[in-house]
Amino acid sequence: RPAARARTLRAAGVELDPLRRTATRDGRPLDLSVKEFALLEALLRAAPGFLSTEDLLEQVWDEHADPFTNTVTVTIGRLRRKLGGPPIITTTPGVGYRITGPPGAVTG
Repeated sequence: RPAARARTLRAAGVELDPLRRTATRDGRPLDLSVKEFALLEALLRAAPGFLSTEDLLEQVWDEHADPFTNTVTVTIGRLRRKLGGPPIITTTPGVGYRITGPPGAVTG
């Protein structure tokens, strides 16, 4: 059921509409690349859980992505800059990345 997957995702002041391919933070439009958008979408869908680098390579890139590359780290860095402050993507070494915000802020 594609319609069930296309709903707007919200967490920590970010709204992402997969159907319209739009993203905002605190009402401010975000100019994201295709990979940045897909990365943000994956993190929002997993929130408040973590996604490892391997999870993100599988979900956002393709089966030919090099698991030893720093492409996830670089794309996370670009996405963090575009999202602005306060930071909402946290990194836990050995675990992965996740969207964080005030308690109870993550909704689907």
